[in-house]
Amino acid sequence: MIKKLARLFGRAPESAPVPNTLPRLAVDMHWFDGTQLPIPDWQRIGEAEPKDLGDERAHAYWTSAAQNWLEACVDQLGEGYRVTESRDFLLMSTLEERPAQVFLNTCQRMLARISRNLGPLSNDNGWGKHVVMVYEHSDDYYAYVSHYYPEDGEYAMSSGMFIQAGYGHFVMPLEIIDSMEPVIAHELTHCLLTHLPIPAWLNEGLAVNTEHTLFPQIAAPGAQLYFPHEIAAQHDAYWNEDSIQAFWSGKSFLHVDDGNRLSYDLAKKITALAARDEPAFRAFVAHAHMQDGGLNAEHHLGFPIAHLVEAVLGEGNWQPRPESWSGGVERGQF
Repeated sequence: MIKKLARLFGRAPESAPVPNTLPRLAVDMHWFDGTQLPIPDWQRIGEAEPKDLGDERAHAYWTSAAQNWLEACVDQLGEGYRVTESRDFLLMSTLEERPAQVFLNTCQRMLARISRNLGPLSNDNGWGKHVVMVYEHSDDYYAYVSHYYPEDGEYAMSSGMFIQAGYGHFVMPLEIIDSMEPVIAHELTHCLLTHLPIPAWLNEGLAVNTEHTLFPQIAAPGAQLYFPHEIAAQHDAYWNEDSIQAFWSGKSFLHVDDGNRLSYDLAKKITALAARDEPAFRAFVAHAHMQDGGLNAEHHLGFPIAHLVEAVLGEGNWQPRPESWSGGVERGQF
């Protein structure tokens, strides 16, 4: 395992770096009932936070809470799970110490690169270390993420997910080890954008384009499942003036049909188009809101956002109509 990780992530360190440990503080933990794995009630934990801790102590407090949470998960999962720590991350996995440190080194390196790429749009000033869960078995992975979906609901398959609920964290199954590095880049991008109420299409577009910028080989034509003309035909068959509203509202990213895959592809393409004018795009991202799909921030781009879709799909009635979104909005599959 260590040789495989070293090949994927770069040369393993001669010795594991000493993590930037924080003082372990007492935290009054609260848990939701009836869950398959321990799920903290972060609102109650926050209400119990001692007053006037200061930034450093608050960072230690929330890191301690996250450690308690992961250790409770380890106790229930068993089978070699452990918690490993670096300066900015807590990792729960079955990886041995050295492979775990290689993984965490990758997370640290990605964090620095993505923060630089996002610039002022990035926010890494929250309290508590970033939490990553890597599940040994895909069944455990899906059992965990199912806590964040409606009961008996369907959801698309995934190779990783950023869960923006309570203490934001990202999870992935160990079986995707060969493509874990791009997944880390994708989910970390979501993590660093969590403070912005941006639409799902913009959040996913930024994450996919960041992933492809750092790992261009996965965006190469030869690595794709379909030829460009086939993708274009699929888009043409799927989208119309009604179905495009599910894209703007974020709901299509949760579909279990082709709409899920096509939503990611459309988001990637129109985000790349919008980003050609970097100052205008950054202003748009800073002001776009999921409640209207970014409609009220389009003036920052200097043109209607429907023109972005028109550039990919051709002429059509592609304008967001938030007044028609009777089911509300979705953040997407993260």
